[in-house]
Amino acid sequence: MTDRQATTPIDSKPRSPRPDRKDRKARLDAIWAQAYRARTKEDLKELYASWATTYDEDHATIGFFGHELTAAVLGRHLTRHDASRVLDAGAGTGAAGEALHSLGFRDLVAVDLSEQMLEKAQEKGIHAQTLVADLSTPVDSFADDSFDAAILVGVLSYGQAPAETLDEIIRMVRPGGAIAFTMRTDFYADNAMGVRERMDELEARGRWRLLERTDPRQYLPHKDPDAMFQVWCYRVTGRKTPEIEEGFDAAIRSALDSDDWVKKIDHHWIWDSAATRLYNRYTHDNGYYLTDCEEEILQKYATDILGEQELVVELGCGSARKINHILEARVRDGGSIHYMPIDVSKGALNATAADVADRFGDAVVVEPQQGLFDDVLHSLPVDRHKLVFFFGSSIGNLDTIDDTVRFLESLRARLHRGDRLVVGMDLDKDPSILMRAYGKGEPCRSFFVHMLRRINEYLGADFDPRAFELVSRYEEEETNAPFRSWVMSLRVAPTEPQRTLVRGLGLEVELEAGQPVQVGVSRKLELEGIAGLGKLAGLAMTRQWTDDRGWFSLSEFVNPG
Repeated sequence: MTDRQATTPIDSKPRSPRPDRKDRKARLDAIWAQAYRARTKEDLKELYASWATTYDEDHATIGFFGHELTAAVLGRHLTRHDASRVLDAGAGTGAAGEALHSLGFRDLVAVDLSEQMLEKAQEKGIHAQTLVADLSTPVDSFADDSFDAAILVGVLSYGQAPAETLDEIIRMVRPGGAIAFTMRTDFYADNAMGVRERMDELEARGRWRLLERTDPRQYLPHKDPDAMFQVWCYRVTGRKTPEIEEGFDAAIRSALDSDDWVKKIDHHWIWDSAATRLYNRYTHDNGYYLTDCEEEILQKYATDILGEQELVVELGCGSARKINHILEARVRDGGSIHYMPIDVSKGALNATAADVADRFGDAVVVEPQQGLFDDVLHSLPVDRHKLVFFFGSSIGNLDTIDDTVRFLESLRARLHRGDRLVVGMDLDKDPSILMRAYGKGEPCRSFFVHMLRRINEYLGADFDPRAFELVSRYEEEETNAPFRSWVMSLRVAPTEPQRTLVRGLGLEVELEAGQPVQVGVSRKLELEGIAGLGKLAGLAMTRQWTDDRGWFSLSEFVNPG
C-alpha cells in the first residue's frame, strides 16, 4: 500500500480560539517568526527555552492538532500498542506522547534539543525516559534498531531539523518499524532544507517504503489558515548500505589486536557521510581555527591563487566550503571551469557535487572521483593543465614525515609543466591554542569518537561512544628531516573499561580505563620548514600565503623537472 489517502478516525476539527487579543497575536507572530528564521542550534535552544511555559497553551490557541493526527496515523500501522517502544523525536513538551498514550502506547521515549521543553514533558509523566540530544548528529545513547517506531511533529519544518535527521531516525528504528511525521505542504514542495530529496533518496535506496500520506489539513488554523500540512508514514525496510572501503577490517584488526598501549588507526578510516557532517560542526566550533584561517587566505587571494588554470582538482573534498572561494573567482567574471573532487566518502562527494551545482550551475563542470588517494592519483589527467589543492592541513594527517614525502612524490609524478600544487599546512603555535582545537569541546569529541561508531556499525562491536573522552597530546617529533616538526596526536580514551567482541573480526577486545585510541595525527611545521618538506619530495616551492595571525599557510609547489 503506497500513498493512501486516509480518513482519520479522530475529530480533527480545529479547536475554537480564545477571544482575540492583539497582544497575544503579536506575541505568537513574533514566536513563529523567530522559529522560522532560526539558523543554528543555539537559536533553537534560545527560542524553546523562552517558549516552554506557554507552548501547549499557544498551540491550543491556534488550533494545532498535528500531534493527534500523527499519533492516529502511526497507530494504524502498529499492531501492539502496549508493547511497542516509540521514539518521540523532537518531543517538545510531550504533546505527541500524550496523543500516543491515549491510544494505548506505554513505552515512550522523548528526545529533544531543549532541556526546558523536556522538563514540561516530564511533568506529564507519560514518557519512560527523556533525553536532551541533537537528532541531526549520532545519538549515542541508543543503538541501532532500538525502537519499534518514531513520531516527529513539527520537526521537519522551516528553521528546524535538517534532512540528515531522517538518517538518524531510521538508524534507531528497526526494520519493519514505522516512522510518522508532519510536514507543511509548501516545505515539501520547495524541497526546503533538502528534506524532500532525502526522503526520495531513502526510498530509492530501499531504506523505507511509504505507507500513508494524509490529505492536506490546515496547519495553524487560527493563525495562518492558508498554511497546510500532511502526515507521512513510512515502513523501515532495510539497513544502510555500508560506506566502507576495502581494507577497513584489516586496519582495525591491526590496531585493536596489537600489543601497543595506544591503539593507532589511520585517520582516513573515520570518513563517511556522518563523519562529514560531524566534521563540519566541529570546524564551526569556537576553538577550531584552521578553517577560518584558511578561508581568510582564500577570500583574499583566490584570484591570484587560481590564475588561468581550467581544471581544479581537490584531494579530500569533504565539503565544498573552501573550494567555492576558488570557483567563485572564475565564475563571477563570467568564466567556466572544470572541478574534480576526490574523496574516499561517496556521501561527501555527492554533497560536494550538489553544493557546487546549486551554487554555480553549468559554469562549473564537476568530475567526481571516489577512492583512496593511492588508488585515484594515477587517474589524474596528464594532458590538461591543472591546479591541485590539498586543503585543511590534510597533508599533516599522514602518519610520518617519510609517509608525507612519499605521498608528495606520488603527486609530483602527476604534475607536468604548467601544473601547480597548493597545500594547506598548519603552523606550530602556542600549545594552549592547539589544545582548544583538538582537546576540548563536544563537537571535537564526537567527531573523533566517530571512529568507534564505525567499528560498531560495520564490524559489529559494542563500544560505548559516550564513555570516551579527549586525551589528545602535542609534542615535537624526532626525525632526520632538515626542519623541525610537531605532532598533535588525536586521541580518545574510555573513562571506564570497554570489553567487546568485534564480531566481524572474531576478535575479543579489552580497553582499560584511560587507554588511548588514536584516530589520527595533525603535524605542524614552522613556516620556513615547508619549502624543505617539498624539496625532500623533489618539489619546488614558488609562492606562499598566510593568514593575518600567521597561524596557517597555503604553499604553492611545482615539479621543477
